[in-house]
Amino acid sequence: MRVITSLAQRSLTVITALVCLTAAAHSAPLNERLPHAITARGKIIVGINGIFPPMEYKEPGKNELIGFDVDLANAIGEALGIRIVFDDQKFDQLINSINTSRVDMVISAISDTEVRRKTLDFIDYFNSGTQCYTLKKLSGEITSLDDLSGKVFAVSGATDYLTVMQAWSRENLESNGKPAIQILAVDSAATARLQMIQGRAQASAVSPEVLGWVSRQAPGTFVPLGPILAPDPYGICFSKENTLLRDAVFAAVQLLFKDGTYHALLNKWEISTGALPEPLINGKRP
Repeated sequence: MRVITSLAQRSLTVITALVCLTAAAHSAPLNERLPHAITARGKIIVGINGIFPPMEYKEPGKNELIGFDVDLANAIGEALGIRIVFDDQKFDQLINSINTSRVDMVISAISDTEVRRKTLDFIDYFNSGTQCYTLKKLSGEITSLDDLSGKVFAVSGATDYLTVMQAWSRENLESNGKPAIQILAVDSAATARLQMIQGRAQASAVSPEVLGWVSRQAPGTFVPLGPILAPDPYGICFSKENTLLRDAVFAAVQLLFKDGTYHALLNKWEISTGALPEPLINGKRP
């Protein structure tokens, strides 16, 4: 279970004050940018998959969603003067939920990629990528990505980490006549770690901020392996037909970057290394 330090508690006080100031000073004009259907309903429905700490998760025995993405979404709602309602669902259903209008947007550590941009729009807000790791007790045997040749690699099957590692294996191992990485697709990053601890896999991959969180929860258990692969930003995800909502949320995110709320939240969750200098739309300034 995560223990929030006194520094983090002080950060919470600062964040609350900033959000209140933001809401008071800016909610009315920003609220006017929202689509009429959203303001009439009085809420934005946000798709999320709450099993990815420190971005979105639930502590054991509790039902409340917490994490950086959760805090950021709530701060966006405060800035827009509208309620945020989370729809916690499986990761591989999130994009379909946008396409079927089950949710208005998604914020769930989802990567903004060229493929996804063909059918979706993104507000980029955090830098991440694919970080391989292994057990500390295997770190003498597995010292580089090349040492993954022939090894069992447990990874969440619904994520980009799987496809990144399949491509890396083809380009760096199989093309040179070496045994491929043996990919074991599982349902979550937590399951992948369990496979490693139980000796069924020797390595896995998550984003660097997740590995940092895991390492704080289980010190001395895991070690990073190799460089960050396929660096890309996380994006808040929208239907291409929902540009009014996208642009209203973008204005709110810009405000949160400028007034310090964004950086206070990064500090709270100890993930400041993923900070972007400014939010972007589909990787570019609008």
